[in-house]
Amino acid sequence: MNFRGKNFKHKHSLGQNFIIDEFLLEDIADESHITKDDYVLEIGPGNGALTRCLLDRVKYVIAVEIDRSLIPLLKDNLKDYDNATIINADFLNYDFMNILDEFSLHGFNKDIDHIKVVANLPYYITSMIIHNLLINPYISEMTLMVQKEVAERIVATHGGRDYGILTLSCEYFAKTELLMVVSKECFMPIPKVDSAVVHFVKYENFIDLKNDENFHIEDKDEYKKLFSTIKASFSQRRKKLINSLSNVGGYNKTVLTSAFTKLNFDESVRAEDLSLEDYRKLSNLLS
Repeated sequence: MNFRGKNFKHKHSLGQNFIIDEFLLEDIADESHITKDDYVLEIGPGNGALTRCLLDRVKYVIAVEIDRSLIPLLKDNLKDYDNATIINADFLNYDFMNILDEFSLHGFNKDIDHIKVVANLPYYITSMIIHNLLINPYISEMTLMVQKEVAERIVATHGGRDYGILTLSCEYFAKTELLMVVSKECFMPIPKVDSAVVHFVKYENFIDLKNDENFHIEDKDEYKKLFSTIKASFSQRRKKLINSLSNVGGYNKTVLTSAFTKLNFDESVRAEDLSLEDYRKLSNLLS
């Protein structure tokens, strides 16, 4: 695998930490639930080490890399494959329809096919990328390498200290599973913390909406009300939930007390004590 030959310098500003453990790369690809019929999007391919493992297992891969200086290296390392396209772009600011059009050139059917994502995400924009992938109805599954602390927040259960807005956001859209914890020694340069790989399987109701041209989850009333309630609840997580909703959410204490009584919530309950279903019920009563 060509790496140093291109005189490449890691860019800390882009969160570049590349996997150097070949056995780990194989494990990630094996655990990604990918098949020979799959179309895969990789975000931040780096030097293409993971990309090569994916290309051996799937129908087609589009790799989106923000760092222009890595593109010659990527092309060189993937030159023996004919089932890959490299796009030099910032994924968060790139028109996803261009990705769909590129996949379509290689047999992808927008009406029936879905895309799987496999990526080693840069720490500093992890949450933003996850959110973009979750709300995208063309994405059916994701296998993401993230900071271990973030992974623990994603898969947390209510009642624990790691449970919060990120947990609920992920749970709203997908079933999540922590696949493996990865030592920081598996990367170059070595980061300050360990990482972990999380697998997401999106719920059918979110991937069935891909043919709805007007579908924008963030414009839906239920979503806006639910996460407005959740965000207010966790804004002061050390306080009682009823106080957070009153102080930050602007809800009337009498209305809150009535809702808590109807739902059999103790008035001393805190934000991390409620499940997603509890928040759904509470949001409906407060709207």
